[in-house]
Amino acid sequence: MTRFAAWLARHPGLVVVLVLALSAGAALLCVDFENRRLRVGIDPSTERLLPPANAERAVYERLRDTFGDSDAILVAVSFDQVFTPENLRRIDALTARFRELPGVTRVFSLATAPNLTASGDLVEVSTFTQQAAENPARVAEFPAQLAANPIYQGSLVSADGRTAAFALSMSGVDEQAFMSGDYPGQIRAAVREVMGATASVNEKDLGSPALALGATPVWITGGPVVKAATAKALLDTLAFTIPMIFLVMAAVLYVAFRSLRSMLVCLVAVGLALLWTLATAAALGLTFNLVTAIVPPLVLTLGLTYAIHVLSEYLTHTPSETEKVAQTVSSIAKAFGLKTVGRALSGFFHTPRSDVERVEQTVTRIAVPVGLSFATTVIGFMAFVPSPLPAIQQFGLLSVAGVAYAALLSLIFIPAALSVTGSTARVKLPGEDWFARCAGVLAEFDLRRRIPIIVVGLSLIPLGLWLAADIRSGTNYIRDFPPETEVRSDYESINQAFNGANVISILIETHVNDALTDPTLAREIEQLQTWLREQPEVGATVSYVDFLKLTNQNLSEGAASAFSIPNDTTQIKQLLIFAGNDELRRFIDARLRSAQVSVRINVDGSIAIGDLVTRIELRLSQLPPPLNARVTGGSVLATHTVGDIVAGQAQSITIALVGIWVLLSLLFTSVRAGLMAMLPTVIPVAVYFGALSVTGIGLSPTTSLIACIVLGVTVDETFHFLTRFNADAREKADETAAARSALAGVLRPITLNMVALCLGFLAFTGGELRNHVEFGVLAAFTLFIAWLTDILLTPALGSFMRIVTLWDLLRLDLGRNPQHTIPLLSGLSSREARVFALMSRMEKHDAASRVITQGDPSRDMYVIVDGELQAWVDRDGERRVLSTMGRGAVLGETGFFGQRRTANVDTMSKSRLLRFGSQDLERLRERYPRIAATVFRNLNRIQAERLARTTAMLQ
Repeated sequence: MTRFAAWLARHPGLVVVLVLALSAGAALLCVDFENRRLRVGIDPSTERLLPPANAERAVYERLRDTFGDSDAILVAVSFDQVFTPENLRRIDALTARFRELPGVTRVFSLATAPNLTASGDLVEVSTFTQQAAENPARVAEFPAQLAANPIYQGSLVSADGRTAAFALSMSGVDEQAFMSGDYPGQIRAAVREVMGATASVNEKDLGSPALALGATPVWITGGPVVKAATAKALLDTLAFTIPMIFLVMAAVLYVAFRSLRSMLVCLVAVGLALLWTLATAAALGLTFNLVTAIVPPLVLTLGLTYAIHVLSEYLTHTPSETEKVAQTVSSIAKAFGLKTVGRALSGFFHTPRSDVERVEQTVTRIAVPVGLSFATTVIGFMAFVPSPLPAIQQFGLLSVAGVAYAALLSLIFIPAALSVTGSTARVKLPGEDWFARCAGVLAEFDLRRRIPIIVVGLSLIPLGLWLAADIRSGTNYIRDFPPETEVRSDYESINQAFNGANVISILIETHVNDALTDPTLAREIEQLQTWLREQPEVGATVSYVDFLKLTNQNLSEGAASAFSIPNDTTQIKQLLIFAGNDELRRFIDARLRSAQVSVRINVDGSIAIGDLVTRIELRLSQLPPPLNARVTGGSVLATHTVGDIVAGQAQSITIALVGIWVLLSLLFTSVRAGLMAMLPTVIPVAVYFGALSVTGIGLSPTTSLIACIVLGVTVDETFHFLTRFNADAREKADETAAARSALAGVLRPITLNMVALCLGFLAFTGGELRNHVEFGVLAAFTLFIAWLTDILLTPALGSFMRIVTLWDLLRLDLGRNPQHTIPLLSGLSSREARVFALMSRMEKHDAASRVITQGDPSRDMYVIVDGELQAWVDRDGERRVLSTMGRGAVLGETGFFGQRRTANVDTMSKSRLLRFGSQDLERLRERYPRIAATVFRNLNRIQAERLARTTAMLQ
């Protein structure tokens, strides 16, 4: 890393050029020049969130392959009264006009639905509009005929007779084409064209003056409409959040560092990280969906935290001698009112060498913290990769890629670009003194109230888990949109007018030709429909059995008793062949072995739909063989997808917790220390789940991501404080002073990070989808709780810990072979010897300095690492030397056990001593019992040898 930092410092211009060249290539990857559009699109489909081999998805595909796409566009047009010859002519014209729309393969309405009637041997199969055109007097009979028809009842005309429905089936029109073609706009234009001078309006406009002019309300819903609206909402959310986050970044960076050039460099770095992420998605052929649409704002937000780390280090760079001269000259000139001269002199003294030193020092110092922050964040995101759902896997992988790009560009591009642009260093950043004063107050409070703080903090974990037991998993589909949006108001209007605007299907398969002509099996399906109609969520249900009974009744001249299933298989088959038309083929296949039961429901949202589906599946399990039935449909798949995403929450959190615990245990060289260091990270997650329960917000595809994100992001701040605190505690031998200095060192950067992260996530509140708004608010709230935990609980917890980090082990110098040259460390490995040293305190003493004074209270003992010391006593004003000690000697142990020092000890040369007391030994025993046992054994041996020598001298 040192060599890389030196190379980067000498070639900043080359680094900037290489990064910009790679970014140009990334930009080219994002553009499809052939079609003149971006390669990365929006995919709002819920069925494609499931794995291709998923059983639920396979059922849905079989349904569509056999009976066509049941996800039609539903159009409702309001009239003063549907059943008039004039309005029926308009319905016929509207049907014809809708058929002309590109991709529309079928329109089901009063103009296409056959009104089967029989009179003697004559059977009429013409449509309602055809019969009205031939004989207008028959229009008065239509309401009763529709009410008696189980297929059309409540489907073609609303119960009040004022709204007509049209179902438009489409083929070959994907979400992108549907959006670009503005099909809702084309449908409204068709209504305006057919209705003459009147204009079509949405229900939300019913109170407008348009009604006074005879405006015709028209409502449009259905799967394609909702998907297009979702895609548009995702695009609008990205169009709002990304610029908003850039504004937040600019404000935070400028307020924090007061450097315009530095702010711009950081914005460019984070923007390039986003560009590289989009290029990665394009190269992998990925599209953004409800889950992965969070990635771009997330990359920007987390990229800002890396930029703050690097910029803080760069701008607080210790100035070289040349820079000090430049600063002094500039200050003198400005003091005399010569600001221009001061700037000129400062620029004269500023040399390229100073930029090289600054870049090299920044990269060397910040590489490990940024690398650690990246590692912990990646662990949180990698927890999503084992998920079986492609959307969650893609979210995890894209997030890892984006965070990697942000960390890399922050580490190499920001220092290089700052060097090229000539940004000046600042020794003191804005607000440092204020944060230092706050750190002192917080440190004293945390240590004075550390027991209550720890008790309250730990109690939040079981409380949050207890509250989490009441959390329901689910999301709303239509109600995810604000009430005033067209897609939601249209859906709710149709749902109210027709007692259901959502359609699910039951696919019945027998795998036996003509099996569904068996009267017994047909009656089982009839009983199933009767049970379905009793469910409060069901508005209507249709199957081939309804066609069968209706045909049988009409051929029996309308006898009410004939509205039943014939008892003969041959007769059923003949009736189905006679009644065969396009509409019947949507409910039973040509081989009479598979059927569809269409169920119109009046609920929206995965919880309500899931409850209904659970009951239906229980009822389907009671069907006799060979009837095999499954519930499916777009909303059912969406419900299963939501359930699978949330069900993987426990797995993802477990993976993240275990991964972070393993990393912390390695970094702190202790399993116990790793567990304790995780507590400040676990508590905010527990509070988050408790907040979900209290607010009534369920676990949705977006909110289920928060826990792992918070775990990965916040653990870094805990690690930084604990390592800083323990280093200062060893150096100062004063916990209060160490807590104050550690908080002073980390309070400002972690507060800046908290502000940046919270504001970045709050940008989601400007989006249209409720899921994303809840994600932003909850993520910001949880990160704020994590910040409170870091500044309150972590210092209190750290006062009970003596942490040994991996970096300390690698950097600690105990001389050559300490386990062989220092008797107290005999029998330990080199690593274990360093662990003991780090649990103690390393002290440096100049020559001729007093280490121990005779008669003082004894609290500690020492081991000489380097140097020479002399023990002596004062006898009648005469200095009597007792011994001269070198490396490995233990001193102060006699006074330690006797509570008073028995001799003076002075250094004869510069010395390094390991100092430890009873508390250090107790911590060692608790955390490293084997090392403690070995040290105690060696200490006893040293005491025994010294006692033996003393006894021999007395003899």
